[in-house]
Amino acid sequence: MNRLVYQAIRVEYSRQPVLKISVDGTQVTNMGQYTLPSHNTFRGRRITLPVSTTGYVPHLEIVAGTGNSYQSLLQNDQFEAVPIENFSQQQLFHYYDVGLRGSASGTLTIYVDGVVQEQTVTYTPTGSTDNIRIYFDPISYGYIPHIHNTGIDSNDFEILWARPVALPPRFYRGLRTHSEFQITYKGSVTLEWFLDGLSKGQYSFDSTEVVGQDADGNDLSAYITKTEKAYFPSGTVGHVLQYKHTNPASGGKIYMIETDQTLADLEQQAMRPQVEEG
Repeated sequence: MNRLVYQAIRVEYSRQPVLKISVDGTQVTNMGQYTLPSHNTFRGRRITLPVSTTGYVPHLEIVAGTGNSYQSLLQNDQFEAVPIENFSQQQLFHYYDVGLRGSASGTLTIYVDGVVQEQTVTYTPTGSTDNIRIYFDPISYGYIPHIHNTGIDSNDFEILWARPVALPPRFYRGLRTHSEFQITYKGSVTLEWFLDGLSKGQYSFDSTEVVGQDADGNDLSAYITKTEKAYFPSGTVGHVLQYKHTNPASGGKIYMIETDQTLADLEQQAMRPQVEEG
């Protein structure tokens, strides 16, 4: 039997049961009286588990709830787990790409090998589903990334999925001099660049544009998708270049960033002849 890293549990329930979760007979930290968000009809929900929840045999128990027969409030449950052997390769992590749903705020906290990262974001999803990126600390080499909602457990807030993204190799391909960068974004974005773990400054962008006028002749503005160019300070020379969106809770989205060096790498790769497989 393989030792597993438990990441979340999917449950289908109604009303508001209170759960106790354990692994190998030991209660999971802060999961002894976990109050689920309330809803009157049966629906599914994904609940993330705390960092470093590992073991062999998980167990879920309903310890309280609304109504006289609260044991029947839960219909299905399934733990999400990955064998610990799957985390055998060290990576340089850049950010978590996260899908969200809910009407209340949650707090997104991320980790590498059990170590909490500096960027913790409290956020309320907009629309039926939402998407946000949470950034790892500079030079975050490690094996096991993790994300957990450390906010109020009974809030209507759900991490639908979370995908850790490694820094692309073109951003740490030897000693290089970076002169400028190009960003495609939407909304309000504050960007901080790091070179070999040291800050190279912050850059603020805002894509507000006038898109028309109302009946009284007042301007109507909205966020549009925009591409801009900016310049690094003189002497931006190093090995590992990475950025962090410092205010992701503002709703601003970064779609693409490339420097003069990484863009040249992409163009060179695109020009390489394709070899037919025989």
